[in-house]
Amino acid sequence: MSITTKLAQFFAEMEYDNLPAAVIEKSKENLIDNLGGAIGAIMVPDVKGNVDVFHRYDQSNDCTIWGTDKKTSVTNAALLNGIAAHALEMDDFHPLAKIHMGTVVVPAAITLGEFHRISGKQLLAALAVGYEIGIRIGMGVGTSSHRMRGWHATSTIGIFGATLSAAKIIGMDVEQTVSALGIAGTQSSGLWAFMEDGASNKKLHAGHAAECGIKSALLASGGMTGPRAILEASDGGFYRATSDEYNFDIVTEGLGENYELMRVGRKPYACCRSMHLSIDGVLEVRKEYAIQPEDIVKIDVFTYEIGVKQCGIFQIPQNVFEAKFSIPYGIAVALYDGAASIRQFEEERITDPKLLELAGKVNVYSTEKYTKEYPRNWGCEMKIYTRDGKEITKVVWNGKGGVDKPLTRDDLILKFKSLAGVALPESRMDEIIHMIFNLEEVSDISQLTALLKP
Repeated sequence: MSITTKLAQFFAEMEYDNLPAAVIEKSKENLIDNLGGAIGAIMVPDVKGNVDVFHRYDQSNDCTIWGTDKKTSVTNAALLNGIAAHALEMDDFHPLAKIHMGTVVVPAAITLGEFHRISGKQLLAALAVGYEIGIRIGMGVGTSSHRMRGWHATSTIGIFGATLSAAKIIGMDVEQTVSALGIAGTQSSGLWAFMEDGASNKKLHAGHAAECGIKSALLASGGMTGPRAILEASDGGFYRATSDEYNFDIVTEGLGENYELMRVGRKPYACCRSMHLSIDGVLEVRKEYAIQPEDIVKIDVFTYEIGVKQCGIFQIPQNVFEAKFSIPYGIAVALYDGAASIRQFEEERITDPKLLELAGKVNVYSTEKYTKEYPRNWGCEMKIYTRDGKEITKVVWNGKGGVDKPLTRDDLILKFKSLAGVALPESRMDEIIHMIFNLEEVSDISQLTALLKP
């Protein structure tokens, strides 16, 4: 029996009524977290620009483009909502799979669910299955090897999660679901080449995976078959093609007993998760030692190899994208502002000469100590040297927002409002939060999507 067949069989039995209560509550929180980021991004220039362009060519009245008064087709709404969900770098994450699953699964599930007018219970089941199986496929591929080959897991793996959510909503049987996963795997894509020049297309990866996840399910429901062994095939199997460290057993180990989606974390800072550890550290040092930016001679940061590859190459960022992938900038702005929110990564802030001068004093290195622990543990060590001869050392493992330092429900609601508030009034946001936390009582999720408009 292929891995995809085992996953499809589990998927077929996964309904709201047999989900653990903790999984249901986690799914609601995942929904709130990703909707906030997507609505908050609606005025980002290339998000707004693409909403306008796509709406010009496709004025279907099927599905809501969140944060706007526009609607479009199922697939284009999933694409645009996914792009928005990934635009602010405030999306959820799973540390072992190194993936922002919500930016893909939530747009696919809500958009297709709105079209089919599914219930709140059906939406929760679709979200849970998409997250769980997508995350497990991400863990099995070999996180570090997959990333070091240049693949972006949010897209390459996210498509599998979106496909499962779509298949659950459509009501596909086991054989159709196996084919849908096979069709998804052959469409899988997403490369880290944008790091070379700071291109803005990273956000496309989430939208593309959401759109193609829906298409994979539709194609299978229309009779197309996909390879049964899309993950493990010896010639062209997804794992062998994209990694040197894959593990087939991880994907189904403890399936239905241990829910990996319970490890999903929240981002407290508006930048790459690999920057969060050093930001946590410098905020702690700022508080403990009352240190001032002008006191700094230099800062050395030691972390894992992928952390350096993603966030150690832009010492002096030239644009917003580079700032969101710059440990030196993150440390500098956190020291000056005591924060690393959306405002700290806006165009006018990242050009401050004082920030850039301090960022120039930060050096980032990879070490075996932290590389060998990753992705089980995301860690960094900072050594801060001051003008009066002090050497301050701070070590941070995993960081705020992870399972061992989770955001509270109040933190999550505050985060949602701080993001979605750019497009929605307070009363509307309160309605959305109340509806999501009582989603079992919603008979038609178009009641929810109607609230996502300004």
